[in-house]
Amino acid sequence: MPELPEVETIVRDLSKSLEGKIFSDVIVRDDFLLRQRREDFVRRIRKKSVAGISRRGKAVIIGLSCGSFLVIQPMMTGQLVIDGQEDRHSRIVFNFSDGTRLLYNDQRRFGQLRAVDDLKDVPYFNILGPEPFAAQFSPAYMAWAFRRSRRPVKNSLLDHTFVAGIGNIYACEILFRSALAPRRQACRISEEKIKTVHRFIREVLNEAIAHRGSSMRNYRDGRGRKGAFHGRLAVYGREGLPCPRCRRAVKRVIQAGRSTFYCGHCQK
Repeated sequence: MPELPEVETIVRDLSKSLEGKIFSDVIVRDDFLLRQRREDFVRRIRKKSVAGISRRGKAVIIGLSCGSFLVIQPMMTGQLVIDGQEDRHSRIVFNFSDGTRLLYNDQRRFGQLRAVDDLKDVPYFNILGPEPFAAQFSPAYMAWAFRRSRRPVKNSLLDHTFVAGIGNIYACEILFRSALAPRRQACRISEEKIKTVHRFIREVLNEAIAHRGSSMRNYRDGRGRKGAFHGRLAVYGREGLPCPRCRRAVKRVIQAGRSTFYCGHCQK
């Protein structure tokens, strides 16, 4: 599933290629992905220009010249590819007046697309916590939230009401760099350790953005290319392989229905 670094990479690619361009047509091949009637979706987008492109959590927000927004949540297998080759997974095609084409591909059809006048009309945005790079997301905020939580710290990092955009891959990597066991209760983490986790949240996410995300399965950037950060993963997806620090085998457990990868020796 695309996480914050992948979605941020897509947003930056789209911004470079699409800002100022006019949607000449929208071809919807699969209504299932829309959260409104097809006619309404197309009407709100066609003939509008791209005023700006941004990200909130794991969603792409395309601002339109009329003041409305095209909101795309790629979810598990969604892709946004500029001037790509259509295939059987190309669900929606956005054509621009200069001949540019943006494909929304989605193998498993879990994505959601909507055109709205107000971002408050998107339920996802109404539950999100602060962005990891926002001033509000401070060590003090983390300490306040952790004191009230008896959940494992890994579960807290995955909670989008606590912090927006961190997914399973990066939660595992953040906790490894922090030398913190994923099943440690959040309320039992010291303030000093919380500062460490906060630092590595931003470090890992920034590093992943710099390497254009992690292509474990379906993720592709705005030009259809794979990200490079998966080659730098220390524990995620490495069950049984040597820990980069101590050379003991990386372990895997299931937490909240997701695989957690960690080093039982380095992470306490």
